[in-house]
Amino acid sequence: MDPISQGAVGAAAALFVAKKPGVKRAAVIGAIGGMAPDLDIVFRSSEDPLFALEMHRQFTHSLAFIPIGGLLVALFLWLLFYRKQSFKDVAVLATVGYATHGLLDACTSYGTQLLWPFSNARLAWDITSIIDPFITLPLLIVVITTCMTQRKTWLYSGSALVALYFGFSTFQYQRALNEIEHIADSADHTVIRARAMPTLGNVFVWRTLYEFNGSYYINAIALPLFSSPRIYPSEPIAKLNMAKDFPAIETQSTQFEDVERFRWFTDNWLVMEPGTTHTIGDLRYAVEPDSAHSLWHITLNPAQQNQHVEYKNTKRDGDNILPWDMLFE
Repeated sequence: MDPISQGAVGAAAALFVAKKPGVKRAAVIGAIGGMAPDLDIVFRSSEDPLFALEMHRQFTHSLAFIPIGGLLVALFLWLLFYRKQSFKDVAVLATVGYATHGLLDACTSYGTQLLWPFSNARLAWDITSIIDPFITLPLLIVVITTCMTQRKTWLYSGSALVALYFGFSTFQYQRALNEIEHIADSADHTVIRARAMPTLGNVFVWRTLYEFNGSYYINAIALPLFSSPRIYPSEPIAKLNMAKDFPAIETQSTQFEDVERFRWFTDNWLVMEPGTTHTIGDLRYAVEPDSAHSLWHITLNPAQQNQHVEYKNTKRDGDNILPWDMLFE
């Protein structure tokens, strides 16, 4: 999720274990610990554009790295700011904050390597967006209130509300999956696999995908509380077939290997970007909830197969990433 959310969750977690005289300090340490794993954005390569995709949400986000990450954050903070405090106390708070990060990221659709180094699987539980004010704002309020009042009553009640919201998000996620089944059944399709992902900032409009007979079927689904779901269908799009779509790309080439790396990153939701001949898109994330135009893609050059692919973000002004019209129709 976004850094503010990660900091708020890390601060709230640290406050749960903090001693009352030091709650402000605990919130700061927990917040820094909660944001620290995203320092992996420094791992980049000027020659290999996919290297950053591979490294983000990798070892710094894994469960196995939590003790190491927490100790590194604690050592940094203790040496620079908290030498008068017990290192053990700083380490506990930093580690508790650090521990929240990977788990929170796994609740999104992007994919997080929680089980590294034992597995490189990208876990994505698809129950919240990377930005969700219904998580961030309540936690910010309770963290600030707890620090000002030195009382944890607000922390407990606010955290309980956020936990209930996650439960509601899970309920909405299951509703979206059920709608995918209904849509597929009505078309006499057998679903091979499916994804339902909340759109930016809400859990009421979902982008859904399912695979059938070599194609992906895209639907945006609005799930209001007190009325029937609304379906916004899109035209199906063919699943990427390298032998058919890129017959000139040799299987031992750098670009073929880059496609396989991108396939792993996207959980194999790859398609030819509509209107292009050499561009492959990540169908999970689109410029609009019911669109086949990906937010990011890679472009191949068959004439230079041993050079890395080009990676680009394709968001344009006017794209309806936040689906106001579908939310309030």
